[in-house]
Amino acid sequence: MPDVGRRFQSLRKAAGKTQTEVASAVGMRQESLSRFESGRSNDFSLNKLLRLLQKLGLQLDVTSAVGRPTLAEVLREVRDGRNTGPNAR
Repeated sequence: MPDVGRRFQSLRKAAGKTQTEVASAVGMRQESLSRFESGRSNDFSLNKLLRLLQKLGLQLDVTSAVGRPTLAEVLREVRDGRNTGPNAR
């Protein structure tokens, strides 16, 4: 979660909001938000994160962790005979 906390911190600062302002608006302590943003929070729930994002007018977007193949990778698979048939990429 440290990366998520740091990313949230940059979004909060870009929105011109203080930790105190955002934390109190969602019913949490500024110290808890500080620990989350610095990566020192072990018990930060998804519900808290969603409330914080909502306060900044943002939402959580989930993307695939598996990247799409590059053209070079697909061409290499075709050349090696691994990218053929009805289920080929």
